[in-house]
Amino acid sequence: MSLIEIIVLPMLMGGIGGLGHILVFKDGEFTLPRKFVTDEGEKHYIFGSSKDIIIGIIAGFLSVLPVMDTVPVWYVIYISLVSGIGGSSVITRKLEQNLECTRQHYLGEISRYQFETASHQGSTIHNEVNTVGDVERRESEN
Repeated sequence: MSLIEIIVLPMLMGGIGGLGHILVFKDGEFTLPRKFVTDEGEKHYIFGSSKDIIIGIIAGFLSVLPVMDTVPVWYVIYISLVSGIGGSSVITRKLEQNLECTRQHYLGEISRYQFETASHQGSTIHNEVNTVGDVERRESEN
């Protein structure tokens, strides 16, 4: 196989697959990359739809890399195109799963605490955050 068939073809097909991902899963809405600056002066970059194309290029290349010498060219085109379409979906799904796991962990931690209104120094009311067990123990003692 030539250098073009080994490197360029899978990357090109993966990039076309990334465009296909935008057309199929994002209703064809292509957003351009942009940069914005927060009020504190921090610069942030948003890749927009170009990230789907970049992920498609990488997925297209990596998916055929292990089997490059053993399969015909049409199979390289097919696998890299399909990987380009699905590459962004797989990464997005994994990120959503990790985010949900983290959210559940923090919700579990937060559920251990409860706001409690307490008076200190006369009529001033302060809110305290105490563990649920401490609040229930204090309420049962009163």
